[in-house]
Amino acid sequence: AMPVLLAHGVERPHLRTPWVLLAAVTGAVLDLGVAVLFWAAEGVDPLRIPQSIAAWFVGRAAYDGDTSTALFGVLAYTALVWLLAHLYLAAFKRHAALRRQPLRAGALFGASMYVAVFHVAVPLLAVEGGAPSRPDGVLVCLLACAGLIGVPIAWACGRVLRR
Repeated sequence: AMPVLLAHGVERPHLRTPWVLLAAVTGAVLDLGVAVLFWAAEGVDPLRIPQSIAAWFVGRAAYDGDTSTALFGVLAYTALVWLLAHLYLAAFKRHAALRRQPLRAGALFGASMYVAVFHVAVPLLAVEGGAPSRPDGVLVCLLACAGLIGVPIAWACGRVLRR
């Protein structure tokens, strides 16, 4: 199909955004759910999980908040996953290797995203926060990001290219 050009030669967005958004929101919410369940077994209040993401931006004050800072954390994490999903979509379009084995590539993307965000970017750039240091927590987060974020994003990218 020919792209529809708007004023000044700007291409109208394709319908890719809903699929990528759906995958990002689903993945982010499921990943946060896994974290909540994992840490609930340790007696951690469920609000602390998204508040720890809000702490990346506002520091310790995030833990003094209520559901509003938790909601901010959920929205911030979802937006980050959506941004990373669009970066993956750009790579998916350019590299046939990602398309040949989309589930494996998606899982590797999700695992890489976990390491890049929680073990590199957040410790370097955030006001506060980071990844769990317990081996079981790291393994659970790694697997959750691989299976619940990376695989749905790879699936969504496949849907976009089939259109």
